Amino acid sequence: MSDKVVLPRLDLPGQKTHWAVVAVIGGAVLVLLMAAIFLVVVHKQQAAQEAAARAVEARAKEAAAQIEKMKLEAAAAERAKVAAAAAEKAKPAGPVAAGDASKAGSAGSSAADGDSGKAGQRKKGHKAAHKPGRATASRGGGRAPSEETKKSDASVDALLRGLK
Repeated sequence: MSDKVVLPRLDLPGQKTHWAVVAVIGGAVLVLLMAAIFLVVVHKQQAAQEAAARAVEARAKEAAAQIEKMKLEAAAAERAKVAAAAAEKAKPAGPVAAGDASKAGSAGSSAADGDSGKAGQRKKGHKAAHKPGRATASRGGGRAPSEETKKSDASVDALLRGLK
């Protein structure tokens, strides 16, 4: 047993991975990587579109709420105008009573407008020179535009506040 036994060296071709298999596996990994990147990009685009749609819906709801608010304000202004017209019609139509009512109305309106008491006194002295019938007609026509102006100023202010 002194002789050494030498075994033959066998190189089998199946021990190394073939280059075609490496190429197929590499291609599959590359395709999977590209598919993952594509899905991430598509997901981000869909999320951006959904966010934009939600923003548009929110703006539409806000605009609808502002329109409803303006409609309610317009209806309230219309009711106030109708009430003012009804109050104007309810005043006595007699010349003596109309003169007294217009004097009382001017004193009340000057105090409500924030005029000083002296301005109201000047108006009373000035009205005494006119005939009561003419003073009532001119006073009724002169008072309505100032009320409408105040209402339109209030509606413009409300509109500007709504746009901020």
